[in-house]
Amino acid sequence: MPKPVLSKRDFVRRYSAGEFGNAALTWDNVASYLSSSYQGLVHLRSRQKGESTLYNQSREQVNTRYYKPGEDWYVSGMCPHHRGTIQGEVQQGLWGLDLTWTTGKLPMRQALASHSNYSQWLKATNLLRCSMNDLSYRWLQWLFEAYPNHVVEFTCLNTCWGTVPGHNTIFWEVRKY
Repeated sequence: MPKPVLSKRDFVRRYSAGEFGNAALTWDNVASYLSSSYQGLVHLRSRQKGESTLYNQSREQVNTRYYKPGEDWYVSGMCPHHRGTIQGEVQQGLWGLDLTWTTGKLPMRQALASHSNYSQWLKATNLLRCSMNDLSYRWLQWLFEAYPNHVVEFTCLNTCWGTVPGHNTIFWEVRKY
């Protein structure tokens, strides 16, 4: 069984290595992103818990506004949120799943801040089963087994997208911190 994810820095290292399954294309730092040929919009994420995330950034914006050697950013491709169906945070509760979710077609923090719902047990399971394709749902089950008592952040899409073919769900974060 993998070790628990107890810090944001540890999570980012493991996320970048693909440990948690389907993800957005990710670069470990701004310099790596800028040396890539990727031309789509990205978001800059901090390795520090609770820090800001900058969404919908172009290559030019990243290069001119945010690139400072030594800063603790990592970079991920922007998810096609216009293709989103449901997103949120889920964890195993005492009697089943606890799910905070939204159907907002924005980056998750923004969508949850504008309108969120809470579901438990059978309703939470049904929402996820109806939104995730079989590969994604089975992967979620594996995450729960491998990382007990962790929160899993996810975005489901009406298409397959991300680093692992055949999955319609991006797993943004797995954490116990």
